[in-house]
Amino acid sequence: MNKIISTFISVATIFVCASTNYANDVDSPSTEKNEIQIQEEERKRAREEEDKKIIGYAEAIKSNPDNVDAHYNLGIIYDKRGRFNDAIIEYKKTISLKPEFIDARFKLALIFAEKNLYDESIHELEKITKIDPQNANAYKYIGLAYYKQGLLEKAVEEIKKALEIDPDNAEIHYTIENVYHSMGLFDNAISELKKAIELYPEYEEAYNNLGFIYYEQGKYENAIEKFETAIDINPKSAEAYSNIGLIYCEKGMFDEAVSVLKKAIEIDPTLPDAHNNLGYAYWNKGIKEKAMREMTIYKQLIGKY
Repeated sequence: MNKIISTFISVATIFVCASTNYANDVDSPSTEKNEIQIQEEERKRAREEEDKKIIGYAEAIKSNPDNVDAHYNLGIIYDKRGRFNDAIIEYKKTISLKPEFIDARFKLALIFAEKNLYDESIHELEKITKIDPQNANAYKYIGLAYYKQGLLEKAVEEIKKALEIDPDNAEIHYTIENVYHSMGLFDNAISELKKAIELYPEYEEAYNNLGFIYYEQGKYENAIEKFETAIDINPKSAEAYSNIGLIYCEKGMFDEAVSVLKKAIEIDPTLPDAHNNLGYAYWNKGIKEKAMREMTIYKQLIGKY
């Protein structure tokens, strides 16, 4: 499951500028190119192995159409490759052959959620709770499905069931925090984040979200402290650098903002908010050309040409 990470809403003015093609100014070092080539070769080998497995599972199913493991494993590969409709077929076949197969139901529910088919996702997850009433993850994902539909009170109700089963699960506390935040219940959200951090002190995303709430409350120094802790945990946290940069922008500290926002972009050149915030900083420093360039990149990254 991909976690729901809160990010800042941009405060930058929308600049009107022509769309241009973006290219990195600095060539990658040869060592980095070699690493990329190695990664590409590894991915190619892995895909070739998967192709062989697909053939093997297909042959196994041809020999025995009721081969549960073959259907399930074939579904996993299709799922991994983004062939969701094919994966759905295989998971459904798996479940028809073995209705109590919880992992298959989970994977099917997650695909439905990925396709925004939340009712179908909830249907599968509720079946899991009937098979295993103590399955906290099932209740958590039911809550997330309601959350995605904007049914926040139902989301809280289901996620609380997950917490009753597994109160020491940091991720569940983090999940319900997102719902409380969306409801404007900031004290509840802060309490859940602090509990998540107590249970898992290295919870980078929890520190980032806590910093975000402090930012919303105008507690900039507290916010920066939490974002810096997120960076201590993960020095590659581009989101945390970008968020600090935005606070510097709002405080009028544009030189400092440029420095940390360039660091965010160095870590993740595809992070839209970092380019947007850097454009805002440049604009306020009077460097209009660079500001417009960053806003052009931002528009390209979010698909607005």
